[in-house]
Amino acid sequence: MKRFYWVIILLIISEQLMGQTKSLPFRFVEYHIIDAARKELYPHQRVYHNRELMMHLWIPISEKPCPLLLFSHGLGDNFNGMTYTHLCKFLASSGYIVASVSHTYGCKPVRFSDGYMSPYLFPASFHHKERHMFDVETDYWVEDMQYALNECENQNSSPDSFLYNAIDMAHVGVMGHSLGGSTAIQLARKDNRIRAVINLDGPVYGTHAMIPIEKPLMIIIGSSVVVNSPLSTGGVPFHKEFVWRWYFNTHWLPQLNQFFASLDFDAYKITIDNIVHSTFSDEVLNPDEIIMPWIRNPQEAQDIIYAYVGAFFDRYLKRIDTLLLEKKDSPWSGVKVEKNLHYVRD
Repeated sequence: MKRFYWVIILLIISEQLMGQTKSLPFRFVEYHIIDAARKELYPHQRVYHNRELMMHLWIPISEKPCPLLLFSHGLGDNFNGMTYTHLCKFLASSGYIVASVSHTYGCKPVRFSDGYMSPYLFPASFHHKERHMFDVETDYWVEDMQYALNECENQNSSPDSFLYNAIDMAHVGVMGHSLGGSTAIQLARKDNRIRAVINLDGPVYGTHAMIPIEKPLMIIIGSSVVVNSPLSTGGVPFHKEFVWRWYFNTHWLPQLNQFFASLDFDAYKITIDNIVHSTFSDEVLNPDEIIMPWIRNPQEAQDIIYAYVGAFFDRYLKRIDTLLLEKKDSPWSGVKVEKNLHYVRD
C-alpha cells in the first residue's frame, strides 16, 4: 500500500502587500513533504531514500476558500521555489493560495526542516538514456507537482492544517518558469484537477510534449536584443542572459509557436521586448549592471508580467473578466499580444 505523509515546518509571518488594487493579508508556511511511493533517483546521502521536497505556501487570510496556484521554478543552481517571492506574494494578496515547489537536486540549494541543504546535482546518471535529459527531468518534476497537489488536497481536509477548508479545489491552476513552464503544461495535460496553465519563458519538454492540451493556456516570453548570433552582437555585451535569450528564440521558440497554433482551447502569447530570463524571478531586481542599459526597467517588466498573470487566472479560475485580456493590443509599448481564442469557459 502506498503511504504518504507530511511534516510541517514553520509559520513565519503574516504580511500585507500595499499599493495593489486589491490586497489581502496572507500567511507564509513551509512544508517538508516526503513521497513514500517514489524512490529518489538523484545520488544522495540522506537517511530517507524516498523523494523529499520543500513546498512553500502563501495563504491569503480569507473568509472563503481561495483558488490554488501551483508553481514550478526554472532548472539551474540560481532558481528554486523561493526565488519568485514577489510574484507569489502578489498572487496571494490577490486571493490565491500559492504553493511553490522546490525540485530537490535540480535547483538552487534549499534547506530542509532538519537543516539539510540539498546540493544542485543536475544532470545525474538517470538522465543519460535514450530520451533528452530535459524530457526526463520534466517528467520527474511533474510527479513532484502531482504529489504537492495531493498534499494540498489532503491538508485542505485536515482540521489541524493551516490549509483546512482554505482551498477551492474546483479551481486549481499551475504556472512555471523555464523548465518549470514545461512542467506546468505537462501537469495540466496529466491531471484533470488543473483548470488553467501559464508558461513563463519555458520551452516544450516532457512525454508527448507537442500534443495539444485541452486547458486554457498563457505563454509569456521575451524578445531578443541579440538578432543574429550571440558571437556578433552588434554592440550588445556578450552575456549569459543574452546568449540564453538568443538560444531560446532560435531553437525553442519555433516549437513553442507550433504548439501554440495547434491549441483548440483559449490560448494567449505575450511577448515583451527587452527582458531576460531572470526577469520572471526576484533576481532581476538586483540585475547585473552590464545588461541594465539593454533591458526594460525590471520593476516595469514585472508589473506587466503580474498584470497578465493575474488577469488570466482571474478569468479562468475566478470568472472575472478584465479589459486587459479583451484588448487587441497591449497598453504597454513593446508588448505584443497574440490570441488563439475559442471562448472556453467552465
